[in-house]
Amino acid sequence: MLRQALIPAALMLLGTTLPGVPRPRPPQGAVPQRSLNLIGQIMDSRCAIDGSHNKMMSQNGTKDVRDCTLVCAKKGGSFALYDPDTKTVYQLDDQEKPEKFAGQRVRVSGTCDQSSKTIHVQSVEAAN
Repeated sequence: MLRQALIPAALMLLGTTLPGVPRPRPPQGAVPQRSLNLIGQIMDSRCAIDGSHNKMMSQNGTKDVRDCTLVCAKKGGSFALYDPDTKTVYQLDDQEKPEKFAGQRVRVSGTCDQSSKTIHVQSVEAAN
C-alpha cells in the first residue's frame, strides 16, 4: 500500500527536477494550418462553385472573365481561388489583394484552414 502511494509521488518529483523541453502547442480544438503556394484563378465565389463563368457572363452581360468576377463580387460574392486541377474552391480571407487579379491565373501564398478551405492570404502574384 505504501509502495503504491510512493510511486506517483516519486514520478512527480522526478518530473519537477528534470529540465523540460518546451514545445509549442496549438490551443485545444484548434485545427492545424499548413503553409501553401497554390496556383489557380481568382474568381468570384459564385462562378467558382460552377468552375466556370459561362452562366454568370450571360446573365450579367459581361464580355470577359475579369469583368464577370468583378461584377459578381460586387453583387454579394467574394473573391475566391479556384484550382482547376483539383476543382477545389478556396475562400480568401483578404478581399483587397486579389481584386486587381480578378479573372487571372495567380499564385496565392499563405496558410490554409483545411476544415473551412479558407486561405489566410500572405501574397497574391500573377502566375505564368
